[in-house]
Amino acid sequence: MDTEFLVVHKTEMMESEQGMNSSELETGVDIIEQEQDIEEIDHKRNGLQTVFAKFMEEKHSITYRKLVVPQSMRSIYWKFFGFPADDDGEILTRVKIVCLLCKTQIAYNRNTSNLRMHLQNKHVQELHELEALSPPKKQTITPESKERRAQKRMLKAAMASSSQHIYTTNADGTVQIGGDIQFVTDPSVAFPEQCMEEDMTVNINKPLKFVIKDGTIDNVSTTSNQNMTFMLSEDQQQQTSSNNKSVSEAIVEFLIIDLQLPEIVQEQGFQRLIATLKSPCQIPSKNSLEEEIIPTTYNTFRETILSNISSLTSEVSLAVEEWTSNFGESFFSFLIYYQSPGEAVLESKILCTIHGPRDWDELQWGTVLDIIMNEWCIKLEKTTAVIASTTRSQLTNALITRGLTVVPCLLHSLQVCAQTIFENDEVSKVLTNCRSIIGAIASNAEATNAFAVQEQLLGVTGSLHTYRLEENMMIMDYPNVWTSTYTMLQQMIPRREVITMILSSMDGINENVLDLNDEQWQIINDLVEVLEPFKVTIITLSEEKMPLISLLKPLLWQLVSAHLKVKEEDSATARAFKESLSDMLCHHYSDPNVSLLLQIATTLDPRFKEVPYATDEDKKMVATPIKEMLTKLIEENEDSSESQKDCVQVVKKSRISGMELLLGGLRPNKRGMTTEEKANLELAQYQSEATAPLDNCPLQWWAKVSAKCPNLGSIASRYNCVPVCCPPPSRIPADVQMAYNAKRAALPPHLVDKMLFLHANHNLV
Repeated sequence: MDTEFLVVHKTEMMESEQGMNSSELETGVDIIEQEQDIEEIDHKRNGLQTVFAKFMEEKHSITYRKLVVPQSMRSIYWKFFGFPADDDGEILTRVKIVCLLCKTQIAYNRNTSNLRMHLQNKHVQELHELEALSPPKKQTITPESKERRAQKRMLKAAMASSSQHIYTTNADGTVQIGGDIQFVTDPSVAFPEQCMEEDMTVNINKPLKFVIKDGTIDNVSTTSNQNMTFMLSEDQQQQTSSNNKSVSEAIVEFLIIDLQLPEIVQEQGFQRLIATLKSPCQIPSKNSLEEEIIPTTYNTFRETILSNISSLTSEVSLAVEEWTSNFGESFFSFLIYYQSPGEAVLESKILCTIHGPRDWDELQWGTVLDIIMNEWCIKLEKTTAVIASTTRSQLTNALITRGLTVVPCLLHSLQVCAQTIFENDEVSKVLTNCRSIIGAIASNAEATNAFAVQEQLLGVTGSLHTYRLEENMMIMDYPNVWTSTYTMLQQMIPRREVITMILSSMDGINENVLDLNDEQWQIINDLVEVLEPFKVTIITLSEEKMPLISLLKPLLWQLVSAHLKVKEEDSATARAFKESLSDMLCHHYSDPNVSLLLQIATTLDPRFKEVPYATDEDKKMVATPIKEMLTKLIEENEDSSESQKDCVQVVKKSRISGMELLLGGLRPNKRGMTTEEKANLELAQYQSEATAPLDNCPLQWWAKVSAKCPNLGSIASRYNCVPVCCPPPSRIPADVQMAYNAKRAALPPHLVDKMLFLHANHNLV
């Protein structure tokens, strides 16, 4: 095979070996490449062909008269860019391209990603108009499409040799070119070996390196000249750079999606795994991830999300979740929930996560809230409510002071209620014994094996037990997630006999200390029975695509009036548990503003029009504020409509027809509907609609009937943007919640904000 050489300055190669990043190394190579669509064209030629590079110590400038775009470059984004050219349209350099709109010089990287990025950052309106005319299409690679693309590349190759350009713009200017590399791009230029030797020894005083293209080093005759060495081919460099880039991107995505710490890239096991999957490759360092890659990715995502939020015109809701790190410090994550225009889906995004010291007072929290609202362009008057999962009264008071309705997160409320029961002295002793029993059995190999055998035997007769025996073995709970404690207790009940038998057979175990007496087993039964409705509530929320605040009132009503209602057959312990839980739930949502918001949201949810969730008196009380809001909205819309009519200038007065002149006075003067009548009509229309099934989405229901009662639908949307809990449904299951909490708590303070932001929003941009 014939061999091509590319001359590269040795000083430049030393710089690359000392840590030059891939973008700097590729800048010079990019000069002689065609656009990405035609970069794979094979230039096989007979004989030795070379491209000679001249190196200059200082930067220099190129004066151009035109900006041109070759025929081969068909991307829509080239409309606003061009290569510097002379009066005849000959391209002077391919190192830089120039923006026609602002004359900014951009490095040319053989693709159009940096072109679009420049338009997105500097010329948003022009970009939108351009993409509206030619929207990008998602391509599916098939054998037929591959063949068509190959033919297209051949056609573009022929077009590339043509002197015609797809765009030509007369423009005078100067392009600054770095003095590191300049290439002769004519592939027909060939330098005889003798001539090359003369040039190297006489005309060039600095050492050179040769890059082998389309061949191997075995095809090249060696020389004793110390100024000449061989290195990787250009294609190999590009392939290695591309591989390293894809590996880096995959690692960053892995860190973000799985919420992993950047120092994992330093672990030997991880490095061996990557080397096995992709060798050779370059793994980004911990420092580059923390100081460059992750911040850059964060800034890109943040800019996009901020743009989306700032353009919202509908109401939004906020959520704040308090959590504790492994270092014992308290952090607060702020989220936003909103409904995008024209979409019947409630979206959520994490805005930020901040450290909240214990000594912060209401004033300090108020300052922080003002900063967050200002940075994310959130208006107080457009915020329906704030869902709070926190015990900081200073924070909730700061929110209330700003006129916001603070609704306790249902998941947080259930956690607090259950945790209060678990902290009861008698219950706490039972839980301690349960954990000790599970730990003792799990740490003894013989006991574990015997337990597994007995579980299999018990599984055969499992249908005789009140509680079904799960396939998974008993596991210790995670106290910060109450449902894991509930599951631990629930799984111990059908295994009572097995546990007693195993403990009695274990050596070195004080059965009197570890075993549970009858009273303690009764407490376990009472706990499982009383908390079962709470567990069902959690499962119901996790099954919802996005549980809305309108669910809260019916759920609370059922829990308090039915499931937590004391029965005659209840034990004294069960009675105490039910009364305590009922009182705590009612206290959490006793604020009048919260109660009114919940009542309005449920009234405007078509699923609960016929479901008993409140007394008739409460339902009548909420009718007045709904009608007042509806009347006010109708008046505002009418005033806006009238003002638009007044602005219309009547250019020509139409001639009165003969029919209008003769019979116009006979028409009755019909009085238009009053605002109150329109409000009553929309309310009647809503009530006449069929009740939606309980598994239906109220957002989709309102989207279908919005034409019948548009103003009432607008009011409903104010409340349909409020979730019933802070975290999304995907984080509600106990196992997911435990894994997430553990990963989140391990994040270092300097990465908490960025990592949680990217983890929550990476698939939402």
